[in-house]
Amino acid sequence: MKRFSVIIINLLLLGVPALVCAAGGLEIPEELSKKVDLANLSGLNYFFAKWYNDNLWVYAIIVTAIMGLAGFAIALVADVILKMIGMEVSKIEHHE
Repeated sequence: MKRFSVIIINLLLLGVPALVCAAGGLEIPEELSKKVDLANLSGLNYFFAKWYNDNLWVYAIIVTAIMGLAGFAIALVADVILKMIGMEVSKIEHHE
């Protein structure tokens, strides 16, 4: 029963804002309606600016994934450097 009530609460928390937005009850903030000028951009700047202008949700998902991958890469490099200087970071014992 507890699991069912959690599912219902989650559906309400996710569904009610969507229904309010679909009914036209929410105004879009001015910051979300701004577009990036693509005239002077090239390369990766143009690529990401076009994503931002076309679909803000896709842009947010891709930027979040890239940031996660960058964090993972930084952690791997730090792990390699710590192993090179002699620290065993994978076998740390915690004593209470």
